[in-house]
Amino acid sequence: MRLFAGIDVGQSATKAALVDERGLVLARASGGAGDELGLGATSTRLRVAVETALAAAIRRAGLPASTRIESAVVGISGFDGSLRGRAPRIAARHLRYTHDSENALAGAHGGEPGIAAIAGSGSVVVARARAGVAIRVGGHGYLFGDDGSAFGLARDALRAALVAADARRASGLLVAVERHFGCAAAECARRFYDGELARAEIAALAPAILARAQEGDRPARSLVLAHASALAEQIRTAARRARLRAPFVALLGGLGEDPRFARALRGALRSHVAGAHLRRALYDGALGAALLAFAEAGIAAPDLSER
Repeated sequence: MRLFAGIDVGQSATKAALVDERGLVLARASGGAGDELGLGATSTRLRVAVETALAAAIRRAGLPASTRIESAVVGISGFDGSLRGRAPRIAARHLRYTHDSENALAGAHGGEPGIAAIAGSGSVVVARARAGVAIRVGGHGYLFGDDGSAFGLARDALRAALVAADARRASGLLVAVERHFGCAAAECARRFYDGELARAEIAALAPAILARAQEGDRPARSLVLAHASALAEQIRTAARRARLRAPFVALLGGLGEDPRFARALRGALRSHVAGAHLRRALYDGALGAALLAFAEAGIAAPDLSER
């Protein structure tokens, strides 16, 4: 029995799916965050995350730890063509690393033309044109990008809280930030710079901002609408470059799957992308990577099914 592994490495978690040659998903498993942005060549963050998730999937499938994979594709957040740290040890005949947006796109539309907007801890939009060409927009990291992401929303909320704190001005955002992190806004910022607060921990503030927006907090609502609009603009750019009219758009990631943000994005899309259809992805990023693993081995991918 030939086995195919799809591994989706994000800024918050790593997910693995093990699929047999018939398309049956034998097992799923997860590991820690594996992106290595800002880390050096000795980093084992990616290695540990990928090896942990894949080993758990093999174990849950009832297979021995020494099981060899026919083909594996590992999609990594922020991947730019080369690994920054220590490479994972994967016993696979075929192995490829790629950007996690390729996983998302393959899974979202099953290889058909369309757009995938990933709004997780970070954000990126990717489109597949009818000629099969993949186009990526955004994905420039937490300093220069990530508008329309959980981190971006939380980052801007923290910035607004810092301004309010400096001005000694009452602010619902300031209250939300300090309540969430349990520290003064300036202390929260210092802890991030010192590495005491990880990007994923900052991003975890996003649901509190969405809740305040839903309750009618105007500054919070403005932030949510601004990030929805920024993501819609990236989708518009991707659709234009891929020459997709009235495209199908799959919204993925923790922020994207939050109904409060999805509603805001749906409204923004109406004014940015004429005729866009927002729909659920056919498969998630891990299964999208599994579909790519079939292609990497030169095998037509079957329809996937869960046990």
